[in-house]
Amino acid sequence: MEISKRQADEIIKNLKSVINEDINFISPSGTIISSSDESRVGDFHEGAVKVAQTKQPLIISSDYDYLGAKKGINLPVFYDQNLIAIVGITGEAGAIIQFSNVIVKMSEILIKENFLNVQKQFKRENNRVIMELVTKGKFNPEIFKIKMDELGLDASKYAYFLIAELSNFDMQNIELSNMIYNSIEKRIHIDAILGRSESKFMLLSEIQDYESLKNKFLEIKNYVEQKYRVKMTVGISEKINGLNGFYQAYKQADMVVEIDSHKDSGLIKQFDGSSLEFLFQSLASQSNKEFSKRVLEHLSEEEISEISEIIQNYIAHNGSINAVSEALYIHKNTVQYRLNKIFTMTGYNPRQLKDLISLYIALELQKN
Repeated sequence: MEISKRQADEIIKNLKSVINEDINFISPSGTIISSSDESRVGDFHEGAVKVAQTKQPLIISSDYDYLGAKKGINLPVFYDQNLIAIVGITGEAGAIIQFSNVIVKMSEILIKENFLNVQKQFKRENNRVIMELVTKGKFNPEIFKIKMDELGLDASKYAYFLIAELSNFDMQNIELSNMIYNSIEKRIHIDAILGRSESKFMLLSEIQDYESLKNKFLEIKNYVEQKYRVKMTVGISEKINGLNGFYQAYKQADMVVEIDSHKDSGLIKQFDGSSLEFLFQSLASQSNKEFSKRVLEHLSEEEISEISEIIQNYIAHNGSINAVSEALYIHKNTVQYRLNKIFTMTGYNPRQLKDLISLYIALELQKN
């Protein structure tokens, strides 16, 4: 792991709060990356090379003992058992040796914090790219798979797409948006993919059980609403099915938070592909094709044809059993039997207006 000059400058700034003497942050190759004495930045430090070779502290008694070095103490700094830098403290060894352990420990802590921050920013950028591949423009499953593989992510482990939309929220308040993002990020699994777009926070979750995901995000939702005084409405997709399912899952979750009956409700709701409200919301999307399949699931073509005949006539004759009986030349008890059979086969009761509409639309879509 390499430390950038900006990171080294920040470490030097923090170390100077402990000791007044000049401090140098040096690479294992001997280059002074940062120093409280700016004139030394970029210089070669032979003493640091010696420390890198021995991995032991080095006390230098004279400014002339090592090329580019001044008297003082030079200390190895490790991260994950690897030497990554040398910290040099200029001055009389007797006066500064008491600070050596503190300086090393502080350096290692600061380096770890820097490393974790870099990793966090790297992950956030990767998350942004992944979310854009799913939500922006035309979704290409092959490119998406290549990117996921490149990042060492298994696409098959992600089960749901979730969108949390904020109301009572000023989209221009970047600081608040960042705080909410951080709060969500801290409370989700490390493998979850989190992104955002304006007032929406988007999540690809690896949690396989819907109720577990709902309960987990309910905790996050309650925390965010109470802490930041916003209202969060959440939409969750159906379970993702294959690579092509990622874009569909995104559209499903987005549809939930945008649908009139749920928008700004402050509730958590899952997409239901057999619900009329989602059907009408998505007539221009793939979901309308799925609606018919769900309502008429497991039925043969012959059974669908039989159901279609009775439903068409039942609607045409305003639900009159006698009129349907006459139109189809069957006994009215047979009409009753067929209506009951439809309920048994599909779970939709044609005697109930809402279910009748669902059956009618599913049959019409199935024709096309």
